[in-house]
Amino acid sequence: MSVEKKFVAEGISKALVNEYLAEELERAGYGGMVMNRTPMGTQITVYAEKPGMVIGKGGKLIRKITRDLDRRFHLDNPQIDVQDVGRGDLNGR
Repeated sequence: MSVEKKFVAEGISKALVNEYLAEELERAGYGGMVMNRTPMGTQITVYAEKPGMVIGKGGKLIRKITRDLDRRFHLDNPQIDVQDVGRGDLNGR
């Protein structure tokens, strides 16, 4: 696979993950995400107005999202970190 095709494939993968998270976390005030690939796996930082709703009761929702990211998007060892947006009214999403 050429270098150009690899970058395009990674960009498409990021867009699909972003779309999935936007659908799944709409009620939590989803504000975007940053995805970094590391040798240990894929680090995803999710920004939301209500981080508690992203994590869910007993961590149930965050485990479901991690499992879905692994199965649907074939991300290796996804690790999700949840951050507060801060001023949600200033967020463009």
